[in-house]
Amino acid sequence: MLQHSLYESGLLGGRPPEELAGFIPTWLELGETGVVAFFLVSGFVIPLSLEKTAQLKLFWIHRVLRIYPLYITIFALTFLVTAGGHIHTLDAFIPNFVSHMLFIQEYTNQEGFVGGAWTLSLEMVWYISISLAFMLSLNRRTNLLVALTVMVSVAAQLSCAAHFHLPMGRLSMLVCCVFGLVCYRREQGTISRSHFAALSAVLAATIATNLFVGLQLFPAVNPTASFPMAIDSWALAAVVFFVPFALRNASIWTHSLLSFLGQISYSVYLVHPVVLLLLSSTAISGLLLIVVTFTVTICISTLTYRLVESPPIRVGHSLRPVRPLPAA
Repeated sequence: MLQHSLYESGLLGGRPPEELAGFIPTWLELGETGVVAFFLVSGFVIPLSLEKTAQLKLFWIHRVLRIYPLYITIFALTFLVTAGGHIHTLDAFIPNFVSHMLFIQEYTNQEGFVGGAWTLSLEMVWYISISLAFMLSLNRRTNLLVALTVMVSVAAQLSCAAHFHLPMGRLSMLVCCVFGLVCYRREQGTISRSHFAALSAVLAATIATNLFVGLQLFPAVNPTASFPMAIDSWALAAVVFFVPFALRNASIWTHSLLSFLGQISYSVYLVHPVVLLLLSSTAISGLLLIVVTFTVTICISTLTYRLVESPPIRVGHSLRPVRPLPAA
């Protein structure tokens, strides 16, 4: 939200779609930092959720109830605010809506009505991957999963070298999910500290190599990121995730404000592009725009969490199987 509002504020030297050449985003992109940290967290949380549920069907019901209600709400809201964009007929609306429901609107050249939805398409890849691993009883085979991740990355690197460029940044975000899974196994105590350090070193080297190959050695024809910016942004994301992970038993993480921000974070992520879209048609700019964006987004996100997100979440929790009480 800070990165996007900085772009819109003009404080970086211009407003979209002008090209910027300052420290942000040449050397640091806070939005990328946030997304990478998110995938590290997702790598930790999603296996935890799946194994806690222990039922693939129930896991997917929970995921659908968690993601789609707010997602569809934001789609409808943006569609109304933009008067449908370039979509004016039912024949045009149906494939657009279906693409959104499958999170593939970017890949099918459909007009997007949910800001940041590309991350949800990657998240869905992670859901499918961990579900397949669960079905095949491989979800606890940590060494094997890391080895497969490295093999896929090497194949993608060779593809780039053969001038068939793949999105190495997005692939590396999925590698971050595996990294989060390794952290979860360490938290469980199923791998030792030295084992965790070795796997972490392998995954960190894999991510760095992916970014170097995809952004420095063999960049895309129209690159959207540079290798120095990616390294800085991803290093900051590592700090954002691993410092709290190392200090996870500290009392600060039980603070109610942090819990509140965690609750509304999905709403904040999807709501703030709509707020910025509305503010872009006003004369508000500079620091005031950032303050207004944060204030309005957090207020609306509090409402959307309570009215849109929370009820389906409660429904999902009610579907959990009742465990029998232990015998007296």
